[in-house]
Amino acid sequence: MDKKTTQLHSFHESNNAKFIDFGDWSMPFSYEGTLKEHDIVRNSSGFFDVSHMGRLEINYTELDKISTLICSDLINIPVNKALYSIFTNENGNALDDVIFWKFEDKIILIPNASNESKIKSHLLDHKINFIDKSTETVLIAVQGPKTIELINDRFDIPDKFSTGQSEGYIYARTGYTGEDGIEIMANNSDVDSLISFLTQKGIKPCGLGSRDTLRLEASLPLYGFELTEDITPVEASLSWTITNNRDFLGSDTIKSQLDEGNHKTLKKFTIDSRKIARTDTLGSAGDVKGTVTSGNFSPVLNKSIGFIMFENKPSQDLIEFDIRGNLIEGNIVNKRFLS
Repeated sequence: MDKKTTQLHSFHESNNAKFIDFGDWSMPFSYEGTLKEHDIVRNSSGFFDVSHMGRLEINYTELDKISTLICSDLINIPVNKALYSIFTNENGNALDDVIFWKFEDKIILIPNASNESKIKSHLLDHKINFIDKSTETVLIAVQGPKTIELINDRFDIPDKFSTGQSEGYIYARTGYTGEDGIEIMANNSDVDSLISFLTQKGIKPCGLGSRDTLRLEASLPLYGFELTEDITPVEASLSWTITNNRDFLGSDTIKSQLDEGNHKTLKKFTIDSRKIARTDTLGSAGDVKGTVTSGNFSPVLNKSIGFIMFENKPSQDLIEFDIRGNLIEGNIVNKRFLS
């Protein structure tokens, strides 16, 4: 079966993108190489086509019903703010981690590409109406420390984790790289103008390869790895997202985990070498065993980094990894990889 492509597919091809299959989609993995694009976003500004992610418009009349499905307090965050949250199932496990954008007249819900159909079905099962804007719009993430100064002559820049509107675009000052920037939702008819503006400003296109290394350096989880339908927000070390004081799907399990503290636990780690503990690598911290969910080499830190899910809370920071039959030492990190 042919893979789906975004509105920008011709642009990607004309800029010599290397493509990767990402679920049902064919998406650009890189243009000039993952390391170069990683460096562009860390030091200047790059843009990502993330139009494979969903874009659902929801009316405020649905707000109470949505609040029974997520672990965060969407009701009480102010208008013109963004919210990161997690849809949970009846067992408290993660159906998806998402972003909500609140505007005066609507809410935009952005689910992950791999979970869009699941979340739409989940909403319909709970009689929540929405308008699917995914096919008539694009989603562009512009990221990097120079982003704001490069685009502020066209966009009214909101505060961080806030939303804005200008020239027919809606957007939020959010991202998935650990850098400043905005994520822009534009109508298909406006995409050529938007991309022309970005490229004229010297902002380079970047692929999903660097987006993954950037999010890992930024200590950000990836659904399907750090979050799954077998992992709760508490187990994923995302307890800070649990701000919903109402009853929601799985809230009893989640509150029990918060109270008891006896559960599997996601931790960050470093290895002071170029040896990479990749996904499914086994590790142990004393008697507590774990499995790596994501691992890669950090270009900024010049060492290997990753996430590991332990069977329970480890009692020591030293980890021994089994990497291709060799025991390699690493250490648990209790703060973000990049400050």
